[in-house]
Amino acid sequence: MDAHPPQLERTQLRQLARFERMGLPARPMPDGRSLLVSLPFSGQPLDSVAEPMLPRRVLFSTVGADRIKCLRPRAFFGLPTIDIRRCADAASIESAIRQAWRERTHELTDSRAKLCDLGVDVEAIGENSALAFPLAGESRDVQVVMQRLGEAILPSAGPLSGLPLDDPGDRILEVSDCLDSGSDLECRVGQRIEELAAGRRQTGEAERVRGRSEAPRDLEPPPKKRPGAAGHRPKILIVGPQLVADTALRDELVHQGFRVDSSRSEPEALARLASTSPDLVISQYGLGRSDGASLVQSMSGLPGIERIPVVLFDGLSNENRRQIARSVGAAGYVTEPVQTERVVQRLGRLVREPGDRRFTRYRQRLAARLDGNSQAFLVTELGRGGVFLATPQILESNTAMRCQIALPDTGRSVTFEGEVRYCADAQGASQQGIGLRFFEISTEDEAALIEYLAGLESRRGV
Repeated sequence: MDAHPPQLERTQLRQLARFERMGLPARPMPDGRSLLVSLPFSGQPLDSVAEPMLPRRVLFSTVGADRIKCLRPRAFFGLPTIDIRRCADAASIESAIRQAWRERTHELTDSRAKLCDLGVDVEAIGENSALAFPLAGESRDVQVVMQRLGEAILPSAGPLSGLPLDDPGDRILEVSDCLDSGSDLECRVGQRIEELAAGRRQTGEAERVRGRSEAPRDLEPPPKKRPGAAGHRPKILIVGPQLVADTALRDELVHQGFRVDSSRSEPEALARLASTSPDLVISQYGLGRSDGASLVQSMSGLPGIERIPVVLFDGLSNENRRQIARSVGAAGYVTEPVQTERVVQRLGRLVREPGDRRFTRYRQRLAARLDGNSQAFLVTELGRGGVFLATPQILESNTAMRCQIALPDTGRSVTFEGEVRYCADAQGASQQGIGLRFFEISTEDEAALIEYLAGLESRRGV
């Protein structure tokens, strides 16, 4: 044991003593964020997608007070964080890891069987932690990776080799709607790779011609808007009894143009998020039986949400909590007391960051109408944040319009004020469209839309 206990936070001291009672060697991570623990692995081999495996030892780090993240062997790194609060000894921790691995293996086994039925030449990779299949027309080394059935990770080799992408998420392709045919799946992947490769080549050529100091006009991001300016008023959800009772903070948020909603606990916040999609969440770190880090992790499991920025407020100056907040993906960690006006200005800048909110896009063809236009339109993608409207019409960014969408099987439609975020040839060479962000939508219509999306999510997971 090379740690000096007086240098540890109280939580780490308790964890260190707990692992010592279990007979497990543990030491602080070099950066002091958490503990690094070595767990001897025993018992029967683990089933996997391919051959059985039995690691001799598992290395994991602590996350907060009662969760762990497996680091080694490499295959275990893809497992989610594991709750060990009920684990009384090393054997029960091993049992919890085994259960997480069984669930992961079951998912991958089902996915491989489905892909094989479609005629896809799939194999297990990464010590049986993921699936992969070769890209048609490329060498065997150029592989598409799938960690879950409906999501393909595009290869960095082959056509995309040496081509940096604006967003690493561009390499992730949703393919749930083309899993009835292996050829459709491979065509979708190939088409997306060609789109990305062609787009980056065009960008590089434009930069060479115009100089790197001037971005191509058609790739410039839309102008940023200050919260409270004419138009969009961002929604913010406040979580925790102390923040909810902070009238100075609420008044300043309203003054700077936010619409404010509140929840006093994590369960209440998750229930609220089941029917609304705020631009930003601010939460106390301490939430009674849970904490802000747990809230961040729980939000990512809600239907349609990939990321909503969460800023955690903490009444204690605690570096370990700060590092935990960072590790779970919180957008910020603020130690109280704060200068209210300044911190709200910082929240406003965070809301304006492009791409900080990410919602699942569901491919669905829905009838739509625009105010002042008798023509029927077609929505081909929708999510919590907006829709993609298939149309040859070209509109400037930030153009506002009122749109109505019919939701099949519900007997109702939803109406929203939309803002054009981009015009793109996103649906193929012969069909253009526009991306509309929700600008204003009623509480009832937003709840109805999210309920409809949750239905799509559940059917997709079947």
